[in-house]
Amino acid sequence: MKKVICFSVIVCLFFGCKSQQKLVSIDKETNEVSLKKGQSCEIEFITNASTGYWWQLINEDEINVVKSVGDRYTSNAPKDMVGASSHRFWKFEAVQKGTQTLHFVYARDKVNEAVRTRDVTVTVK
Repeated sequence: MKKVICFSVIVCLFFGCKSQQKLVSIDKETNEVSLKKGQSCEIEFITNASTGYWWQLINEDEINVVKSVGDRYTSNAPKDMVGASSHRFWKFEAVQKGTQTLHFVYARDKVNEAVRTRDVTVTVK
């Protein structure tokens, strides 16, 4: 009986924690996302590193409702193909209640030569 109860508790904890860790999707029309503390979201960018431009979070020092917890790149292009676009996924975790806007630029540096911008509003409840 103790084994059954112990197993049930472990299963409940596992699924409870797993549901909290689920990635929340960003509304692609409004560029907004609402998270609970502990939840994560990934923001997708199309990029092309061979041009010298990359996506940068320019107000990272001002952000306190989420923290960056990683990023990854994917590409369907053949290996070492120059000029092929790729996808960058930037992952954030909700750490504090509030609403803030993440300001991203696609540029060679953070101030000059921005060719694209993107703002994502994050609300943590």
